[in-house]
Amino acid sequence: MTKQKLKPARSGAVKTIIKKEYTVYWLIAGLLLTLIVYIPSLTNGLTNWDDNLYVNSSYVNNHSFAGIVKIFSVYFAGNYHPLTLLSLGIDQLIGGNNPFMFHFTNLVLHLLNTFLVFLLVRRLTKNDLLAILTFILFGVHTLHVESVAWVSERKDVLYSFFFLISLTVYTSYASGRKGFYYGLSLLFFLLSLLAKGQAVILVVLLPFIDYVKGRKWFSVKSLSEKVPFLLLSMIFSLVAFRAQESGHTLHFEYFSLPQRFAFASFGTAQYLIKSIIPFDLAAFYPYPSKLANGSIPSSYWLYIISLPVFFTGSYFLFKRSKIYTFGLSLFFLSLLPLLQLIPVGSAIMADRYFYIPSIGLLLCFAFGLLEIRNTRIRYVLFIIFILMFSIQSFSRCRVWKDSITIWDDVINKYPDLKDAFCNRGSAYGELGQWDKAIVDYSRMIEIDPKDRDGYYSRGVAYANLGQWEKAISNYTHAIEIDPKYPVAYYNQGIAFYNLRQIDEAIANYSRAIEIDPNYALAYTNRGVAFATQGQWEKAITDFSKAIEIDPNNNNAYTNREIAYRQLKSNN
Repeated sequence: MTKQKLKPARSGAVKTIIKKEYTVYWLIAGLLLTLIVYIPSLTNGLTNWDDNLYVNSSYVNNHSFAGIVKIFSVYFAGNYHPLTLLSLGIDQLIGGNNPFMFHFTNLVLHLLNTFLVFLLVRRLTKNDLLAILTFILFGVHTLHVESVAWVSERKDVLYSFFFLISLTVYTSYASGRKGFYYGLSLLFFLLSLLAKGQAVILVVLLPFIDYVKGRKWFSVKSLSEKVPFLLLSMIFSLVAFRAQESGHTLHFEYFSLPQRFAFASFGTAQYLIKSIIPFDLAAFYPYPSKLANGSIPSSYWLYIISLPVFFTGSYFLFKRSKIYTFGLSLFFLSLLPLLQLIPVGSAIMADRYFYIPSIGLLLCFAFGLLEIRNTRIRYVLFIIFILMFSIQSFSRCRVWKDSITIWDDVINKYPDLKDAFCNRGSAYGELGQWDKAIVDYSRMIEIDPKDRDGYYSRGVAYANLGQWEKAISNYTHAIEIDPKYPVAYYNQGIAFYNLRQIDEAIANYSRAIEIDPNYALAYTNRGVAFATQGQWEKAITDFSKAIEIDPNNNNAYTNREIAYRQLKSNN
């Protein structure tokens, strides 16, 4: 009897070679491995990169009904993500400001997302083994550490949770389930949008699910089903754009469109490379500095070839299997808004951007492994990658331990990144290690002598050491760079006051008020300076103005009462 040669499947239906009863054991093993890999994140603290901004926000700390309602009407940190703020508020209500609760929730969401990846792939392909391989790769992949170990990225794991449920439920609907599943998919899409605007991309993925499931995706019925999703996507795209504008994070003017295209090509290549070998990872990947003639380094232009190569490879893989079509489309389309063609923020790329796009790429990788005919080679490769990702992820979780460790890591990768020195200097300041902070701020100034914030921050550090003359000198440098820098005048006023140079202090507070007429603290401190000189009426006027601007300024109330008493006793 002649043996027939098996051919690789072209419909995407690679033969399942795992027994159904073993699937649950693989699921438990994969989730346990993911839990072990991310265990170090549970002992991490908060970083000074947005974590304190979120955790200490009034929107997170206000647990009243009115406070909850308010978060649905505000932009925060350049985003519209009320469900993210609400989830952080629940953590804060349960565990206070203890970092453990925030990290615990992030990890739970990642474990749920990992399981949802299994469900999505299984329902899409009806292949348990492919689903198992993909979900384990997703669970332990090193580029996901940022999304899980960074408290501020709650929005990433939360929106992904609803996003994956929406896709999974829609897959059931596309498989022939009742319209109830369609409604559920739309509902979870809305919840995903309320957690992070990045979810808008879901609508363009639905036709690919139709395609894999053999539906007539270009029919009137199929297209009409997408209309509610499209409307929600359009509305929240506009909301997200306005949120970014409110946070002043859009920078169209700095790089030209061709330069941004080069960056998009660079980003695509880097994500593809780091998905296989996650090396030189950093919390921050800065844009390159422009050359003297306004151009960017030539190496970035070379990356433009990566897009034609990617699309050419995708074309041949599309012809081979529907799974490649879905996976590569999921990867590129969900990554496209994040490739800095629309320049958002100051980073050229970010590990967290890879969270949802990675599902498509890892699905293709797992499917490619299953197409290797030699079973031993197939599983040796899989084990090698799982071990590599797991070890690196476990180690990288520790990088996010606190502000010092994360900025140490960034500085190690980018020794001329002044923002990293600024943030590490600030972290040292929070620990009261002002000498170390001064070293970092001095490095900032060395990198960019025209950086007003470097001089200002170093002035604050000297002030905290009681070295008032050095503080004044640094504030003066900051003011020379930016004569309309109210906080520098304000702090210089404090320094002069501590040197008992009251007239100079008053002059600085007055200049700060001239630049910013709503500077309540400047009115309060000028009132104190006037009181020191016995000018009680002027002091009362300033305290009253400070209270008018900030009715919660208890210091101004107390000082005004003292000033009233002194004025009365003098009369």
